[in-house]
Amino acid sequence: FYIHLQLNPNLYPMKKFFFLSMACLLVAISTHAQISLTSFATGFNIPVDIKNCGDDRLFIVEQRGIIQLLDTNGVKYIRPFMNITARVLLSSEQGLLGLAFPPDYRTSGYFYVNYTAKPSGETRISRFKVFASSPDSADPSSEEILLRIYQPFTNHNGGHLAFGPDGYLYIGMGDGGSGGDPGNRAQNPDSLLGKMLRIAVDPSIPTYSIPPTNMFAADTTLGRGEIWALGSRNPWRWSFDTQNGDLWIGDVGQDSVEEVDYIPAGTPSSTINLGWKCWEGNRRNSTAASCGPFSDYWPPVATYRHPVGCSITGGYVYRGTKYNALFGKYFYSDYCVSNVHYLVPNAVGGFTDTNLGNLGASSIINFGVDKNRELYCSTAGGGIYRFNSTDCTPVANILNATDTVSDCGTGSVRLNTFINSNLTYNWSYGGSVIATDSVSITANQSGDYILEVTNGACSNTDTINVKFVTPLNITFGGLDTLYCVYNNSTNLLPNYLGGSFSGNGVSLATFDPSVAGVGTWTITYTYTDATGCVYNHSQDVRVDLCVGVIENKWLNTVSLYPNPSQGNFNLKVYSKIDRKIKVEIANTLNQQISSNTFVIGAGESSVSLANNLAKGIYIVKLVEGNDMIVQKLIVQ
Repeated sequence: FYIHLQLNPNLYPMKKFFFLSMACLLVAISTHAQISLTSFATGFNIPVDIKNCGDDRLFIVEQRGIIQLLDTNGVKYIRPFMNITARVLLSSEQGLLGLAFPPDYRTSGYFYVNYTAKPSGETRISRFKVFASSPDSADPSSEEILLRIYQPFTNHNGGHLAFGPDGYLYIGMGDGGSGGDPGNRAQNPDSLLGKMLRIAVDPSIPTYSIPPTNMFAADTTLGRGEIWALGSRNPWRWSFDTQNGDLWIGDVGQDSVEEVDYIPAGTPSSTINLGWKCWEGNRRNSTAASCGPFSDYWPPVATYRHPVGCSITGGYVYRGTKYNALFGKYFYSDYCVSNVHYLVPNAVGGFTDTNLGNLGASSIINFGVDKNRELYCSTAGGGIYRFNSTDCTPVANILNATDTVSDCGTGSVRLNTFINSNLTYNWSYGGSVIATDSVSITANQSGDYILEVTNGACSNTDTINVKFVTPLNITFGGLDTLYCVYNNSTNLLPNYLGGSFSGNGVSLATFDPSVAGVGTWTITYTYTDATGCVYNHSQDVRVDLCVGVIENKWLNTVSLYPNPSQGNFNLKVYSKIDRKIKVEIANTLNQQISSNTFVIGAGESSVSLANNLAKGIYIVKLVEGNDMIVQKLIVQ
């Protein structure tokens, strides 16, 4: 890199100018010189996407409709992986725009693309299959069109595709184009434009399904089921952090503000509205009555104003293993300026933005990673660049935790790291090496475990403390085993406070039979302790209709549980007066097995009937005078 200062010599004497220049140069070197870009390959036609499928190849997506292949040395394969130029409508923002490989690609051979199709320019999300006889070639005739989205204008098509850590296919869609979102599509829940979409795909099914936690999955009358997040303008490149599943989005601005959006893993879909067209970054864009205050929307974590840039290119969090200087940084750029930035967490819950300047690549339009998560970028001029650092310190990263992990009472802890075949790994405990070049080890003693990573010239270590603890015995009370749908709700009482209950009929710490409905339900209490250990306790509960003869004729309700049973069961009845009831059990041949008489009091009564019945079907009769109720009992 270089620094050029143009100053008026009449105002700055030469000596002062020299020292000022050297001071700026030293600051720049100490801050930014470690990170650089190296040319990896050239000669591509507008390479808008870089992807890997888990092996040594890089897949380079050319906007015109061709997917090329590169080997580990940056050498282009003689033949393209796939060519669908005949069906791709190409313009400045149209074309083949995205590629995604599912987790099962190695076995299924299916992959997914996003392109604008001739003649209308509609967005198509399609599935293709690789030739079984040639892993370096895909069959263009194998296309299955899963989703078609009408595009009213030629620009703002989004185009990026990626599989999330949940296994679903995410699709970034622009607002449909023109300027200012004239159709207000980004905030319209009945439009797929201006959204982050999420669908479940399966090669055995010719279409797709809706993930149950999508924004409108529970009630598609409120909006399209495919929608995962609202309010994007043109999400031009976004990615998941491979270490924790967080999502990073570069959303292109209108006239004033570019933005980076950060959505932590596990964020409920219902809470994510990125704000466009009401807000452009942190600037109000619309005063329409339907637009709320800034606090109503998901805020960006970084913004910059024009003319510092004009069109953001979202990137990746570096999770490679070669360069510790890059690890954990989110890199992004801008098409117009081509300065490379990175974001890192700061001490107050936000992110600090560092501008590395232009590292030698102009008009950066995309980022990508290889199988080892090493970082690349591509330019509109057809170049592929690889990120490097002059600091040779490799990454030493035990993935389980930053400093301490507990066995949670299991008796062992599995420690993991990412493996790069160009690095050497040594695990040690108590000063002795216990494993070499292993992706994981099992820790079975308390204490510090050390991972040392060496690249030949430099090394780095990471230490984790393993604690072995006595597991907690988590229980809860207050829940019976049988309810009628009309019974009142009951309070659930855990022995350790601070956890959460789940299951049908559960709201906070209460169980309501009328909400649960008829059936057998599992109620679970989940508790996480201070070390991060998660404990669960579950109990089954049955809810019956409890439909019997009305009171002025006989009993209100009769329930047998469990039913089916293992041979012993309970009888639950409800009456407004005291009664003497005979209980007879017979087999299907009407042969009596047992006969007992019970006195029950007014209200709800339970009687345990321990008959040790053999497997089969039985008839249970409840008799009082001339009144009788008959129920079927199944013994498994």
